[in-house]
Amino acid sequence: MPVEDARRSPRTVSTDVCVIGAGPAGLTVAHECLDAGFRILVLEGGRYEEDADAQALADATMESTFYKTDAIAGGRRRQFGGTATSWAHVTKPGTDRVYARTLPGEAVDFERKSWQPTSGWPIGLDDLAPWYERAHVTWTGTSMDNEVGNWVGPTTPELPLQGGPLITRMAQFGAGDVFSHRYRDDLSAAPQATVMLDSTVVSLDSDGDGQRIRRATVRRSDGSTFTVTAEVFVLAGGGIENVQTLLLSESTRPGAVGNRHDNVGRYVTDHPEFRMGTIVPSDRGLIDRIGLYDMHYVGDSMVNGLLTLREDVKREHELLNTGAVLVPRPAGFGTPAERSLRSLRLQARRKPVEDPYRHTWSLITAPADAAAVVRSQLSQRAAARDSHPRGYAWYLGGWSRPDADRSGFRVLEVHVAAEQTPHRDNQVTLTADRDALGRQKVRCSLEWAPDDQENLVRGMTLFQAEIARAGIGRFDPWIDFTTITHPVQTGFHHPMGGTRMHEDPALGVVDADCRVHGLDNLYLAGSSVFTTSLGYSNPTLTVIALATRLADHVKEVLTGHPAVAVGIPAS
Repeated sequence: MPVEDARRSPRTVSTDVCVIGAGPAGLTVAHECLDAGFRILVLEGGRYEEDADAQALADATMESTFYKTDAIAGGRRRQFGGTATSWAHVTKPGTDRVYARTLPGEAVDFERKSWQPTSGWPIGLDDLAPWYERAHVTWTGTSMDNEVGNWVGPTTPELPLQGGPLITRMAQFGAGDVFSHRYRDDLSAAPQATVMLDSTVVSLDSDGDGQRIRRATVRRSDGSTFTVTAEVFVLAGGGIENVQTLLLSESTRPGAVGNRHDNVGRYVTDHPEFRMGTIVPSDRGLIDRIGLYDMHYVGDSMVNGLLTLREDVKREHELLNTGAVLVPRPAGFGTPAERSLRSLRLQARRKPVEDPYRHTWSLITAPADAAAVVRSQLSQRAAARDSHPRGYAWYLGGWSRPDADRSGFRVLEVHVAAEQTPHRDNQVTLTADRDALGRQKVRCSLEWAPDDQENLVRGMTLFQAEIARAGIGRFDPWIDFTTITHPVQTGFHHPMGGTRMHEDPALGVVDADCRVHGLDNLYLAGSSVFTTSLGYSNPTLTVIALATRLADHVKEVLTGHPAVAVGIPAS
């Protein structure tokens, strides 16, 4: 039974399980516990719909060469459903539903690597496999199926990669409204569950010996407070707010019992997404034959193919894990003329550009490419205004459907997500600035290590050779890390780490059960517990799998009996 207005609550609320945060992680824990018979309280700092005052509490500062200063706020959603309310993957024709990829990690993502000292989860892919399947069925209503052969067809063949190092991997998709709407309805109908909105936890307070969380102090937007006592607390506020809440709490500040080794906030990672280059097809008809790599429906399931190197190749060459999607683009895309136009545009905004005369000369000597780029950019702006189906992107598909006009496409953008190595100095910390609730705001310092950049270039070289060897076409690199056109992330959408999982408290914050080292009844859910950035896989399926696994552990702790899987498929 939801409580829309937390001001109706008593000064102290008692429950069995207190879930802090109503995003995919927290809602999964709460939903999976509905069958256990104990009381569940979900605290959400926002409301059911987007609220400007609640969203303003997401304000934070990013310090990075590769991210915009406001990237953190751009990647957070403080409302019921969390970031699932801002997912963007859709395909045309489609519905009003928005989706995220349901892609599990690869075995190599969980392994400890000799050349990457901070790698190695305390659990492996085989350990998580049953939870992946259960999470996928509960979320999407279908089994997980990443086998290419099960999705190819006469009009959607696989690229002729000829058994080389480069392979196709299939991704499925799950809808965001499962969390924002269906789980809302299920929790509303459950007498043992209560949802309190406009309820932000500002601290977690421990007992006398510091080994258990005694209460959570909760503040509302009007400044009033109440407290929550519980047998078990599950902090599921997201990759940034989990860290913020712990750093604000006495028992998990640096040096305290839940953070003796000052690991809270450290080892933050992302998998930056950017244009790696373009493929100029050897056969102009290729774009008509690669619909497998577009986001498209097969029956009721939306899927698309991605390109990545085989796992044994990644191990042999000691490569970070990178995956690529393909997007058709018009003439001029990816040419030196486009880079020069971008650079000169930045100079016009009074930003320093290296050798502007060279860029000007590049346009003079390639007028056809320059004109094509300008026409394309004007067309894309018109498409964005009019929601025209020609405005395709890595998150907007539909270009392969039979009635789509592909006549203007000449090249394929290779848009990648790249793994980052966890580094201790990539960190979320508190600042002196305070938000409307009196909490200290956070700052994230996140740089892209030069070794990771070099590693990416080595993998790109293999990719380039395989595209040529398979006769697909010519790959022209675009990525650079040193000029003004280097990748810049507008949003920090997939923060991982910060409260990483590790069996050694000296190297992590939570154990393999997601329990905070040193505290008996505090658990964390969400991507903040990731030991590494999980390659290129969207983190959501792993978040839900770990949350499902955690819910079963909580049920076992509170009842003394092993949990029985009863996940309810999404409608």
